[in-house]
Amino acid sequence: MNTSFITVLSAATEPGRIIGFDVQLLFDLAEQWFATMVIVFILYKLLFKPATDFLDKRKVGIAKNIDDANKSKVEAIELKKNYESKLAKIEDEANQILKDTRAKALLREEQIIKEAKEEAENIKRKALDDIKLEQERIKDELKKEMIEVSTIMASKFVSASIDETKQNEMIDDIIKEMGDVQWLS
Repeated sequence: MNTSFITVLSAATEPGRIIGFDVQLLFDLAEQWFATMVIVFILYKLLFKPATDFLDKRKVGIAKNIDDANKSKVEAIELKKNYESKLAKIEDEANQILKDTRAKALLREEQIIKEAKEEAENIKRKALDDIKLEQERIKDELKKEMIEVSTIMASKFVSASIDETKQNEMIDDIIKEMGDVQWLS
């Protein structure tokens, strides 16, 4: 390469010529051009071709990843919509279940109150019947006692003829004997 540079300079020193094109210069240029082409071809095959293949594959991979990400995003949005609609349905179902449960509870409450009222009425009726029976029993006992008292009084009146003061004393004695008895009507 040094010789061709010197040749170019020496040709430039000749008067009237800027560059001297002699055979040696053309041969050197052809040789350099061939060497450059071989280097370019080797670099193309060894570096440029694999690098462009790698970049193309990388570009395709990135495009595929972007497409997959977009598809995943669309699927995620769709799943979100599905879950939100299902969640809304679940909330509606829960509200409906609560509403039905409240209605059933109110019906059951009314039924329990009705049964309690009926039972209270039955207890009240039974208590009234028991009171009537007890009143009848007490009336019967009072009648028996009155009969006994009347018999005792009659026997005492008959056995002794007494005057009014004596009669009042006897009535007081009989009442004391009987004790404090309440007279029921």
